[in-house]
Amino acid sequence: MSVGSPMVARLGLANFLRQSRGGRTAAQAAAVAGFSKATLSRVERGETSISPGDTQRLLQYYGVPDDVAETFIELAYAAKKPGWWQRYKAAMPDWFNLFVGVETAAHRIRTYEADLIPGLLQIPEYTRAIAEQDIPAPGSTAEIEEAVSLRQRRQEILTREDAPAQLSAVINEGTLRRRVGGPDVLRAQLEHLLATCEQDNIDLRVLPFAVGAHPASYGSFVLLDYTVVDTDYALAYVEYCGGAIYLEAEEEIALHSATFDGQQQRAASPEDTKELIKDALEQTG
Repeated sequence: MSVGSPMVARLGLANFLRQSRGGRTAAQAAAVAGFSKATLSRVERGETSISPGDTQRLLQYYGVPDDVAETFIELAYAAKKPGWWQRYKAAMPDWFNLFVGVETAAHRIRTYEADLIPGLLQIPEYTRAIAEQDIPAPGSTAEIEEAVSLRQRRQEILTREDAPAQLSAVINEGTLRRRVGGPDVLRAQLEHLLATCEQDNIDLRVLPFAVGAHPASYGSFVLLDYTVVDTDYALAYVEYCGGAIYLEAEEEIALHSATFDGQQQRAASPEDTKELIKDALEQTG
């Protein structure tokens, strides 16, 4: 079974196990699987994987038909496979693993960025300038280059042959003016943005200063939409200094979706966005 990422396999299996348990207590289910109630709780939240054998025992206990159970036992195998991003340990904190794992399999990504160009649209020089500030001193050149390589690898989801992800991005006008890496890097970054505007799977819009107050004044966020075994899921991601918050509750997803829609409606049209980028280019000097 191909699910695009071991992380989404784990999450899809976690959701199915949680729903299938029904009215049975966590203690009863954990005893059947042969592990603690705390371990079952982590499994059902998608925080840790579960073996195919334990998956089979739980599904039998829950009364799941064999043909359905087989699909989710395959998910347990898929969840055990290493993700490509695991080789970038030096450049990726533990709390970012979930984001990259879901992003890799996402079919739609919606993001509002208040201060920087979205990572999926950054050129290497722009990323490098950020990494030089993000990595605690004394950061090595190798660590910085690994951070750049990771971000470039993540961008492959936009150009993959098999159903590239759809990216909808709204960026604050200030991101076009902030001279990350200096004027030459900013100029190259803005030229890259103009080029990405021509890709069919990318919808980039700038939120002009003239809009004034707006619903996302609290900061940036990302919405990731993905599918596991014909079931659609969404994850909202909000980053802060030293960590991130992941939101999956229906009401949280609805709130962030409505906020993003509002930002997109207030933003300049795709054509006007190009003009704003060109204006910023002219002012880089």
